[in-house]
Formats: sequence, structure tokens, C-alpha cells
Amino acid sequence: MKSVRKQIFSLLACGLMLAHAIPAKVFAAALDADKQTKPEHLDAIKPAPAGYEETVKPFFAGHCANCHGEKKQKGDLRVDTLATDFSGGAVAGHWMDIMDRINTGEMPPKKEPRPDAREVARIAEWIAAQLTEAEIGRQASAGEKVSFRRLTREEYRNTLRDLLSVTYDASDPSGLPEDPDWQGFQRIGSVLTLSPAHVEKYLAAAESALNETLALAAQPKSEVRRWTPATMGFVGGGVAQELRTKGLLEKVRMDIVPNNGALNAADLNITVTGEYIVRVKLSGLRPAGGRPPRLRIYAADINRLLFEQDIEAPEDQPVTLEFRAHLPVGTHLIRLVNAVPGPNPEERASRPLNSKPFFKMNARLPWQIKLTDDDYKPLLPSILLDYVEWEGPVQSSWPPPAHHRIFFGAPTTSTEAAAPKDLSYAREILSRFATLAYRRPVKPAEVDRLMKLVENAQKLGDNFESSVKTALLAVLCNKSFLYLVEGSAADPSPRLTDWELASRLSYFLWSTMPDERTLDLARQGTLHLPDTLRAEVRRMMQDPKVSAFADSFPRQWLQLRRVGMFAPDRKIFPEYDDYLEKSMVEETTTFFSEVMKRNLSLREFLDSDWSMLNERLAIHYGIDGVKGEAMQRIALKPEDHRGGLLTQASILGLTSDGTRHRPVHRGKWVLESIYGKPPPPPPPNVGDIKPTAPNQPKTSLRAKLEAHRNDANCMACHCKIDPLGLAFDNYDGIGHWRNEESVRDGAGQNPKLDPSGELPDGRKFADAVELKKLMVADIDKFGAAFCEKLATYGLRRGMTIADRLELKRIADQSKADDYRLGTLIETLVVSELFQRR
Repeated sequence: MKSVRKQIFSLLACGLMLAHAIPAKVFAAALDADKQTKPEHLDAIKPAPAGYEETVKPFFAGHCANCHGEKKQKGDLRVDTLATDFSGGAVAGHWMDIMDRINTGEMPPKKEPRPDAREVARIAEWIAAQLTEAEIGRQASAGEKVSFRRLTREEYRNTLRDLLSVTYDASDPSGLPEDPDWQGFQRIGSVLTLSPAHVEKYLAAAESALNETLALAAQPKSEVRRWTPATMGFVGGGVAQELRTKGLLEKVRMDIVPNNGALNAADLNITVTGEYIVRVKLSGLRPAGGRPPRLRIYAADINRLLFEQDIEAPEDQPVTLEFRAHLPVGTHLIRLVNAVPGPNPEERASRPLNSKPFFKMNARLPWQIKLTDDDYKPLLPSILLDYVEWEGPVQSSWPPPAHHRIFFGAPTTSTEAAAPKDLSYAREILSRFATLAYRRPVKPAEVDRLMKLVENAQKLGDNFESSVKTALLAVLCNKSFLYLVEGSAADPSPRLTDWELASRLSYFLWSTMPDERTLDLARQGTLHLPDTLRAEVRRMMQDPKVSAFADSFPRQWLQLRRVGMFAPDRKIFPEYDDYLEKSMVEETTTFFSEVMKRNLSLREFLDSDWSMLNERLAIHYGIDGVKGEAMQRIALKPEDHRGGLLTQASILGLTSDGTRHRPVHRGKWVLESIYGKPPPPPPPNVGDIKPTAPNQPKTSLRAKLEAHRNDANCMACHCKIDPLGLAFDNYDGIGHWRNEESVRDGAGQNPKLDPSGELPDGRKFADAVELKKLMVADIDKFGAAFCEKLATYGLRRGMTIADRLELKRIADQSKADDYRLGTLIETLVVSELFQRR
């Protein structure tokens, strides 16, 4: 088996690396050809991009030609004949250098007349746009006739789930590496790189999944293990013996106070990977007017959260919670925590550590906390734990259902005849499985290669099932499983085949493989028909699996992965915790899901009179009447100061730095995510905002920014960015509403906030409410940008100039239906753009 496995690894590594290397080789060859066949300053093939003749050329003639023109070329740079084909690496580098130099004011030289700051900004924006366009073009053309787009680790996990009915924990430390992103999107084909480490992990993941799926050994024995306060080391030896004598040991309960955990003495040893039932018996004491305790159970060794929930149960009426957890083989460090902010347990030592005396008396904080008042009413949100019980591994049947699907001829009863275990049976097994795994009809030559693995394994002594498993392992590591492959050298058609369309559609809406219904339509060759495709989109959007899209797309479009990237300072924001952070993100994703489910307009994203809140987030916002941890649709009042995406704590938090709000970052985010117009990068070595001297009156961040952008080179860009961010100054770094800014430097009272501003076109607003109204009035701009973001996610590549006409058609059709989200998704799928390779 080892030699066959080594053979699989070698062949698959070569195949996968070659598949991924195709775009890189094509790109490298293109760059080499660019350098070898034409000078950098000539471009006689492609016409200049739009805006060059009207904007850039006159600027160069007026401010650059004296030093970099026909008569003189300082630094060997001549701008009047500079190539405008940005796809060449060296040419793009020249333009990047020009942008940096005019941004910083280094060029034109100080002795020359200074151009207007707005004119400089227009040139910088034009160059930045062309560089971005060129990068997208390289992504789109890198694969030429065949494109290989690797599954993300989320898609890989979901695909294994639907193919084998197993759970693969892709985000574990031993799982797949995190996917890189491009402009927030983590599914861009040309960015999802592949390394030798991926190949090793794919092989290990496939082997683990097949071991769990196939009944090649005896059924694993299910065991029940119970941890009590006594077994977790909560009760000392002498006390435990006395309680045991009196029959009270099993009645001892463990108290878990806020921000503390139960560190058990016996970690959980798992010998068989699989599903385990976990039962926890406990009470949750909630103080009057306070938060309930929150139980969090996690495996520290694999950094995986297994379960969390608010607990409310009287002391004399404990509840038993039950959930399932998938655990791999190993000894796991299980931790039970009361995840409510509270004293840091590391600061509560009250006796010498390691027999050494204290050196800091102020660190000697109380280690005993009073849980109730004299009337036994809780003072802190506390947990009283009775026991934790683990049962498993659990199987609904044996062999597992997936085993029967793969070995389709295996008997299900003792009286049923088994299929003959010959090579023809093995070939049929592999043909069926590979067709599902590759999401297309498998070719005879592909099955021939798999059969060689079966034959070699049998020659080495493997039985029939084990030898077939070796070939199944090869299928799960094949590029046709790990990649979405679109196009072929033998098929020059610009349109997707029905099989390719089935995969693109399924991974767009479900982040997993197509189901039998979609594959049947592809097999019949009818999936691409407009009516059929519309009906299929509507069916898929009614399926629970569409929740993958409702969660994944807004996370990537809105860059929600950055929430908590700069952990809020706990001294400034002591109420911030992981539960609040999770609730902040869930508000945004469930808000998106609600808009999609009800087929509401994109206008809701800019401004709404409702949101999705749970009790934890409602407390954060100061909104009364919301109970429970489930997200609920809540009507908003003007005094709540909420509505739409822009005032949600997740967006306000991801554009902050952990200590304060960042208006420039907020404005930049609006330009990027809402309007799809990212500003050019800042000049190199741009200065920091200067703090206020201790003897000077406290100054608002707005005033500091105004002083900062007095530099003409900064003002042109900041006049577009800053108003969009300053409008939300009433919200602090984690989204609290406030009327004055809390300033730490300077003296005197905190300054009042001024959220007013003026857009570049001259329209003024008094605050965020008025700005949102102006943005709703410009809904067409947002609609066009949203269509592009949606298409980028669905097609797994950036949009190019060639796509703009089709994107405009999609936006125009959506406008006719008031930009309703569900209809817009359907319009994109049936468009020519979505069905084009």
C-alpha cells in the first residue's frame, strides 16, 4: 500500500502543480515576449485607453515634456511616447513610478509651475484605474483556452460533505491553508495558489475522509465518558474522600464565573475520527438587569469552537444541553468557559506562585468572588456545572450510507447476494464515483489510469475494497475534483458546456457541487435554456444550501474578515468580547440574507428602517425589547441612529484601528465596497496626523484631518474620501453612538462632533442620515457597482473592459425591477456574461 500511495502522491503532485502552473507560464511567456519584441516606449498595436488623449496627454505636455519630452529625457524617461499598454510589466512599473512622483509632489520639480491639486488627483486616479484594469486582464487571460480555478477551502469542505457525507474541518491548524484574497474576494482563480503543502494536505484529507466513509474494518465501538467536578480536579483528595463517604461527591457542582473556565485534569482522547454526542448538565444564573452567562466549549489544541450558547436556568432547575461535534483522532484539550467579560484570571493570584513571594502587591487581587447576595440572588452571570458527557463515535447505520453508495453492489442484508468482486465491478464503481467527483462524464482513459492503481494495489496484497479505496483516493486528489475546469484545447467554443455551467452555478449559490437535479439537466443538455436556467436558479435559492451564498458573499464583498483584525483595546472598550464581535458580523450577513429572501431592493443596503439584531447587539446599540441570541428582524426608530449597512457595528468596526474611529478608512471603504471606485494609493512616506500638545485644548480628529490635508497633494484625494467617512463620526471605533469625541491627548473638554460634509459635486449634508439619502438618490451608481461585485464573485475573476457592456445590460434590467436582489441574481445567471468562459 505504501508504494502505491507514494506513486499516487508523485503523480498527483505533478498533475496538480502543472494544472496550476498553466496560467503562470502563459503570463511569464507574455512578459518575456513583451520585453523581447518591442521597446518599452512604443505601443503601435493597442489604442490608448479612454481618457489618455483628453486628460493625461495635456498634463504631460504642460508639466512634464520640458524634462521628459522629445528634446530631453531625464532619467531615460520620455512621456510623450510612453506605452499605454499596461499589461507589460516594465511599462506598468514606469506608470507606477510616475503616479508616486506626482502624488508626492516630487514631480514636477519645485522650480516649475505647480499643477492644480484636483488635476493631479485626476491623473493619479487614471493611472491607478489602468493598473487595476491591467491586473484584471492578466487574471482573465492567464489560462487562455482552459482555466483552472481551485476550490476554496470552504468549497472543498462542503464538496466532501456532499460527496462522502463526512465532515472535514478545513480550517483546523492541520487543515488547508487560508485562502488569499483579491480586493476582498477569496475565490479569484488566478490568486488561489497551490503549493506542495496543499498536495500533502489534500492527500491526508482524502485518506481521512475515506477512512470515515468506508466500512473497511469492524464497526468502531461507541463509548460514553462523563466528566464531573470531581474528575476534573475541582474537588481535592481529602475533601473528595469525605464527600464520597457521605454519598455527596456526585452532587458537587462547579461554579464558572465570568471570563473563567473549567480546566479539566483529564483531556479527551479520541481514537476514531467521527461524530460525537456531547451532553452538558448545568444551571445559568443571570443577575437582575445583567447578561446571562455564556457557555463556550472549544478544543484548544485544534483551535476549534465546538459549541456556545447563553444559559438561563435556575440553580434548582438545571438543564441538559445536547449537541454533536466532529473530532479527529488525537488527545484534545477541551475547555469550558463562561464567555462573559470579567476579571482576568491571570491577575487574580492570591498566594505565592511556585513558592516564590509576590514582588508587586497591587497584583494581589481577590481570588474569591461573591456569586450571590444575602438573599441568594445572583450578582454575576455565573454557571453551575454538573457534568459533561461524551458519547461516540456515533453512526446512524453500519456500514455508513456513503459506503453503500460507493460499493453499490454490496449486500445490505445477510440474505442478499453480493456483486462479484472483479475488475469490471471495480471499473463501474470508479466510473460512477469519478463522474460525481469531477462533476462531468468521466473519460475511459481516466478510468483506465485509475484501474492501474487498483491492479497494482492488488498485486501488493490489498483486498478488493482496499485496492478500490486507493483509486478513490486518487480521484479525490485529481485536478478535476480540486479545480473548476472550464474549457479545453479541443473545444474553442466561448460558451460553457452544460456540465461547466452546472458547476459554476452550484458553486456560486451553494459553494458546493451540483446536486442530482442540476446534473440531470446538464446530462440532458437543457440546463442552458433560459426558462430551464431561471427555474433552476429559483429552486436553488429556495434550498437551505443557499445560506452558503448568503453568508460567504457579503463577507467577501464587504471585507468582513477584517472585523476584529485590530482587536479593540479592552481598556477603552471593556464591554467588547467575542460574542459581540460574532453578533456584529451576523447582523450584516443575516441582513443580507433577509434582503435576498424577501427579494428586497438594493436600497435597503444603503438605508432601511429595520435591521437584524439579537439581545447582545441590541444592548450594544441601546435598543430595548430584544431577547435571546437568535437574530431577529427589528423595526428601527430615528433615535436608534441605525439603518442600512453603513451604520452597522461590523462595518464601523472594520474601518477602525482598535483604539479610535478612522474617518479616512471609512470613506475609503465606501468608495471601494459601495461604489467600486477605490482611491489611488497614498503617496509614499505620507506623514502621520500630529497629536495635540498636552497644554493645548483637545482637538477633534476632523480638525486634525483638515490640518493634515492642507497639503495640496493630499487635499485632492481627501476631498473625495473624507466626507464619506466624517459623516459617521458619531459612531466610535466599535459602533457606539456618541455626541462628542473622546480625545485622549490635549487638555479641557472633549470636542463636539460635526458629521456634516460636502460631496465633490457640491451637494451638502448635515449628518449620516442626509448622506444616506443622497446615496439612495444615486442608487444607479451603487447598482452598477453591486452588479460588478456579484459578477466578480460568481465568475471568480475581475471584470474587464470587455465585460462592461454586458454588466450594463444586467444593471439596466435590474433597475427596471427596482434593483431587487433575488431578481438581480437570476438576471446575472441567465446573462451571456455568466455563461461565457
